[in-house]
Amino acid sequence: MISFFTKTATILLFLALNILSQTIVTYQSSDEIIFNPERGFSAYRDLSITPSFVSYLKNNKVSIIQRIYTIPQYNDVPLPESFLNLVKADLNTARNGGVKVVLRFSYTDDQNGADAALDTILLHISQLKPILQENYDVIAYMEAGFIGAWGEWYYSSHNLNNTTSRRAVLYALLDALPEKRDVAVRTPDYKRKIFNYYQPLNFTDAFDGTKRARTGEHNDCFLADETDFGTYLYNNIEGDKNYLNLDNRFVPQGGETCCNCGFAGCVNALANLERMHWSVLNKDYNPDVLALWVNEGCMNEIKRRLGYRFELQQATISDSVKPNGIFNLNFKIINKGFASPYNPRNLEIILRNDSNNNKYKLLTNEDPRFWMSGDTTIVNISAGIPSNMILGKYTAHLFLSDPEPKLHDNPNYAIRLANLNLWEDSTGYNSLNHTVNITNNAGGDDYTGLDYFEPINVVVNVEHHNNSLPEKFDVSVYPNPFNGIINITFNINPQEIESMNIYNVLGKLIKSFSIQDYIDNKIVWNAKDNNSIELNSGVYLFNLKTKNNTVTKKLIYLK
Repeated sequence: MISFFTKTATILLFLALNILSQTIVTYQSSDEIIFNPERGFSAYRDLSITPSFVSYLKNNKVSIIQRIYTIPQYNDVPLPESFLNLVKADLNTARNGGVKVVLRFSYTDDQNGADAALDTILLHISQLKPILQENYDVIAYMEAGFIGAWGEWYYSSHNLNNTTSRRAVLYALLDALPEKRDVAVRTPDYKRKIFNYYQPLNFTDAFDGTKRARTGEHNDCFLADETDFGTYLYNNIEGDKNYLNLDNRFVPQGGETCCNCGFAGCVNALANLERMHWSVLNKDYNPDVLALWVNEGCMNEIKRRLGYRFELQQATISDSVKPNGIFNLNFKIINKGFASPYNPRNLEIILRNDSNNNKYKLLTNEDPRFWMSGDTTIVNISAGIPSNMILGKYTAHLFLSDPEPKLHDNPNYAIRLANLNLWEDSTGYNSLNHTVNITNNAGGDDYTGLDYFEPINVVVNVEHHNNSLPEKFDVSVYPNPFNGIINITFNINPQEIESMNIYNVLGKLIKSFSIQDYIDNKIVWNAKDNNSIELNSGVYLFNLKTKNNTVTKKLIYLK
């Protein structure tokens, strides 16, 4: 006969397992050379970009075109409409084909050739600005260009090889691009002198939208000699490399080799690619150096590790969740690449019912740009299941999507993890190899937080929405983390807005906005000028309440 206490203990144990039921899943790594956006070997191109060229590159797992425009015929006249149309066509072809572009403009390939006067350069940049603004989604980054032979800023027939002129060109380019995109300059010393600031970027000022935080480096004589043919100062080689080792954690490092002169072997190559966090390298030049890497046996490792390379190691995931219950996911991921992503990148959790293709997504506040080279990162996700979510079994996926609307749903622009049997070519999802049962029989507490899954392609009656669920509009914040000003953008009829507030994590009201603050689909908050209230670093919550719903976004303030 089983005693009362034994029965009670058994029931409590069953309830505890029901509430806390989770599965630990481990994943197998892959050594495959994979196609991933905004990193890897790039293809040099000085002709128009064609669909067949893009297709050839993708078949060879190349995701970046370095498009060089050499335009001596326009060094003293405005850019004609025909040329501007060529640039637009190139970017459209890249987008349609699923690749991105590194842009550079120059006027001569001869070190004794003529570049343009500064006024002409600035005019050309202003003409290009509408194109850059409209098509920045497929621009990985720009190389500063314009001044001197090859646009490398060293030679100049108009005496523009000085800090003042270089600063004018760089600032004009950064102003022509949205804040989400960077410009690379030729040497670290150019960057330091332009900004008159000699410390590298750190976690506080990274991705804050300032010009310094948006300036990277391209090295066009990688491994040529000790100084990479003047890329590093002769009297400060190690200092320059130490600077880039820290600065390039947050900005792109690209370029090419130029000489097999005794420094380009695999030992030096791997050490320097890793130390300076290289993301992009020309696959077409220098052929002698590239052949050396093949012969010495490091070429495939370089192909694998240029830029980021994320490998999922383990995940702990909820087995069953009730409607309005708590979904938990904890995963461990390592970045085995030389660098981390330099452009904004989403981490979304996708739950998909494979029997009817109903899908729900959670856009997390995780920023993969901080999954640094060599680091293992542990990510914890806790979110709510909608009260009206359709019951059933859902496969779980990680979706590292491009946040730009035209690219978001294109799998060519999603990040593929370096694991076996996780990637879906058709969607860009990385399967977590786990099924979550959404059932009324699941135990656990109700979710009381702010982050809910939302339907992607499920028809839901709006009248029955729980008020904690988002509406059919997106709220985006940039930069995030931020250390001063943050932009909060959304597109909604102002008449639908009931309140726009910022709270701390304890629920204390920090800032209220009025309808008059909502300008050009945007709210701007300066945390350093907040009604004389000095705020500490930490998480703050922007809450938008409309007539039908409430949406909340986390804002990460770093002083």
